[in-house]
Amino acid sequence: MVFQHALCVYPYQKDLKKFRFIPPLGLEFIAKSIAPYSKALDIIDLRYESKRTLDFFRPDTDMVCFSVNWQRRVEFVREEIMSVPPDVFTVIGGRHATEDPEGWLSSCPNLDAVVRGDGEEVMEDLCKGVPFENIAGLSFRNGDGIIHNPVRKLGPLKDFVYPDRKLRRYTYEIELQNISTGVEMDMFSASRGCPFNCTFCSFNFNPWGEKRNWSGRSPESIVQELSEIKAPIVGFSDETFTHNAERVEHICDLILDRGIRKKYVINARLEIARRPDVIRKMERAGFAMLLLGIESAHDKTLRSMRKGFNTAKIREYFEVLRESSMLLHGYFIVGNIGESIAEMEQILPFARELGLDTVNLTLLRNSPYSGLDEIVAQNPDYHVTPTGKIYSDHCSIEELKQLRRKLSKEFYSKRQFLRILNKMRRSGLLKLFFSPSSSTPVHLVYNLLKARLTNGQQ
Repeated sequence: MVFQHALCVYPYQKDLKKFRFIPPLGLEFIAKSIAPYSKALDIIDLRYESKRTLDFFRPDTDMVCFSVNWQRRVEFVREEIMSVPPDVFTVIGGRHATEDPEGWLSSCPNLDAVVRGDGEEVMEDLCKGVPFENIAGLSFRNGDGIIHNPVRKLGPLKDFVYPDRKLRRYTYEIELQNISTGVEMDMFSASRGCPFNCTFCSFNFNPWGEKRNWSGRSPESIVQELSEIKAPIVGFSDETFTHNAERVEHICDLILDRGIRKKYVINARLEIARRPDVIRKMERAGFAMLLLGIESAHDKTLRSMRKGFNTAKIREYFEVLRESSMLLHGYFIVGNIGESIAEMEQILPFARELGLDTVNLTLLRNSPYSGLDEIVAQNPDYHVTPTGKIYSDHCSIEELKQLRRKLSKEFYSKRQFLRILNKMRRSGLLKLFFSPSSSTPVHLVYNLLKARLTNGQQ
């Protein structure tokens, strides 16, 4: 099957926390899959457009794909889907679409199919003309009914299947408070899935109950793609980039051998501290920021989460991590089951003791198959909102939000911002904002960074 003109749409006018500089990587993977079956293809990011989906239609447009990831602006997204003429093949995918394919098919009569989970192979089957009923991972309308095919078995990642960045219409520059710094950023996927089983994790299982086991691309394919990226900062979407320290070391060696000079931001497990030699090599290769899931300052919570470490081990790991020039960003959860307000407030002294440069405070959220619903059921004073947020009789959602704002404001003191700027200098990140391509003076970096970090916890 060959389409005359395929349109891939990211249907959000703004992202959570007003981010615009993160490319819609998942949609770009889909575009790469369908490009061989389309005579013409456009990727539209509505965050950068004043127009709507229908404005980008051509007389020969015969396929539209929407990336539906978030449980917000649902009515706007539905309007965009419904605007597509019924004779145009229309398909949606993404996490929120995967969570509720029945709802989307029922509310959008012109919608032909919903792709559940990883979508590249499903879309390739659709383009090849495989009958709907034979495509695993697809939900579709059949007469007056809706058919949900079996979950697609997830195989290993293919090495050289990655986005074609030449298809982009936009330059994704880092923005702080809606002001562009002039510094371009790109996103990258080197692996998918996670080998761990933390009970709170929203991404451990897909919404249809299947765990995405860790699967990584070869170091050679990773470094080849990095060499083709022109942005000086690359964020990795991998849930756990440092799962295999030897693999990380090999990637670093290849980056250094090829002379690729960029800065990288990655999600990492604390256990990377067991390999200070690899940490030193990561610094030389350009890794500039580690995003670390700590989640709690209390052993009882870490044990119930099945994090695999306790506070003593965390302190031990940070004896090594504190010596790194990389920025250390810690994720914590406000509202963990069984923690009092006083215990939640221990996040700040614990974060300062560890030597974290930045922190992110989130509310506990239940998702299908995370296991949290079972824990909530065992604690009658805890409850789940319709959107999945968890609260208790002793601390409401609004009180949790207020506590999060309070902790964030207290953490980001003037001294802390100076620490962040110093770490940015040591890691080489700061000089990117003063290169010839950057338009941001130092005082603006400081003020905007402060506004971004404190407001980002709202």
